[in-house]
Amino acid sequence: MNKLCRIVYCSRSLLKGSRSDIEAQIRQILATARTRNPAANLTGAMSFNESYFAQVLEGADDDLVPLYEKIRRDPRHTDLKILARELPTHRLFPAWSMAYVDTPSGQGRHPLAHFSFEAALTDGAAPEAQFLLDALRRVVVTKTKLGAG
Repeated sequence: MNKLCRIVYCSRSLLKGSRSDIEAQIRQILATARTRNPAANLTGAMSFNESYFAQVLEGADDDLVPLYEKIRRDPRHTDLKILARELPTHRLFPAWSMAYVDTPSGQGRHPLAHFSFEAALTDGAAPEAQFLLDALRRVVVTKTKLGAG
């Protein structure tokens, strides 16, 4: 049996254009993930803050590795850094083919407002990965309880 795997990564965005252009590109990324991930039994969450991506991917190793390789080669980002690769006993985002957590600037109470994407890319240690996982899970659980998506 193929083991459950979780990959947590950050990358620097190369998206260009106006704010609405970038938002449209993010919607396209999410639409693609939400269409393709269920067939591969993949789940996860993504965050974007105008300069950086952060993503958690969960699924069987045989399904996750090819997707990660495709993401790694995607020209819409660079400096991709794996913060954690785990073999968990359960999924953190079981109901989400791809949850999305916007990280608007200037919102100090937002769970990701104090996450240092730059430090994660530079240092890339387990504490950053755990902080990111906890923050994404908090927001996604709240969205689920509120019926948002």
